[in-house]
Amino acid sequence: MTKTAFAYWDQRIAAVFDSARRIHIVEVESGRIVAESQATLPEDQAVQKVLLLEELGIGTLVCGAISGPLHGMVISCGIRVIPFVAGELHDVIRAWLKGELEQETFTMPGCCGRGGGRRRRTWNPAQEADEMNGKGRAGGNGRGQGRSGGQGRGGGGQGRGRMGGPQAAGVAGDCVCSNCGHREPHERGVPCMQRQCPKCGAAMTRQ
Repeated sequence: MTKTAFAYWDQRIAAVFDSARRIHIVEVESGRIVAESQATLPEDQAVQKVLLLEELGIGTLVCGAISGPLHGMVISCGIRVIPFVAGELHDVIRAWLKGELEQETFTMPGCCGRGGGRRRRTWNPAQEADEMNGKGRAGGNGRGQGRSGGQGRGGGGQGRGRMGGPQAAGVAGDCVCSNCGHREPHERGVPCMQRQCPKCGAAMTRQ
């Protein structure tokens, strides 16, 4: 028997696991669901969240965006993570049972493609802040290549943003509440992760 946890809010997969408060647990045996239950996650306590998943015997976590450090803690406990999933909770569960979560229908915006399929990337708050400040990823003392063709900064030199222009972090896009879905225009230079939803106070993420 295996246990899979789906992080959710309001019957949809929660946009950001770091701020998710509820998980729906599905127990499967011989390809069939034999039990379902819910559990409440500790608020803003990454270590406690991971310990609870381990205590519940979770083998797989299906979630939306997840920060690099939290992703590392979860997999270090032997729990498989399927991140950057979006959609109605029960639709996602059905797709997961059929092995169809790779469909674009259940992909969060911003996932990278890989050939004919797709590849999910771990959401990194620090990286988001760097990108909005016009910095790509670089190594050494010279210029490195950025994620989308832009150039990062090494020990010196002028940085370039994601769209190729100097300090072009990109103004377009919205900050979206991870709980209630409230949208606000993204403010250049202010990472969405540092903003709180004016309606419910939850963390926001960039879309």
